[in-house]
Amino acid sequence: MKQHTFIKTFHVILLLFFLSTTSFLHAQDESESSKRMAKMMAQMIDTNWDQPPEEGMANIRILMTKDGKPFAGKVSIHTDFTFSAVSRSHHNQGFNPNNNGRWIYDGLEPGTYTLEINGLNEFKDFKWTKEGVTVKAGDSPLFEIPLDK
Repeated sequence: MKQHTFIKTFHVILLLFFLSTTSFLHAQDESESSKRMAKMMAQMIDTNWDQPPEEGMANIRILMTKDGKPFAGKVSIHTDFTFSAVSRSHHNQGFNPNNNGRWIYDGLEPGTYTLEINGLNEFKDFKWTKEGVTVKAGDSPLFEIPLDK
């Protein structure tokens, strides 16, 4: 349990550093340190994939596929997709799936949500919606989302 808490804390620290670093970058510029940070965050997805959610919370696991295989998103701080979980509260985050097609939204409060993924950039025409998704504490539902329909 201590290792899981450490991993979650480390993940939050990396995310805060990532967000503070990206706010100073221009839309098309990406420094070497930003690229390293994006690579570390992509690798952390695999580390956290099978970990249980924090106590009292839920995780949403996304597996993106193309042609029936995991879709490897670009390793970049510039995201190609946005994730939204809408209920009484609204959770929104940009992301790229890692090289295994995986991405996790962790720390979601139990409840019933409408989940949405919208594409950006070259994926701007992509939209996926799932209404009435109920998650309970300890849940980590997996949604396989094909990019080719």
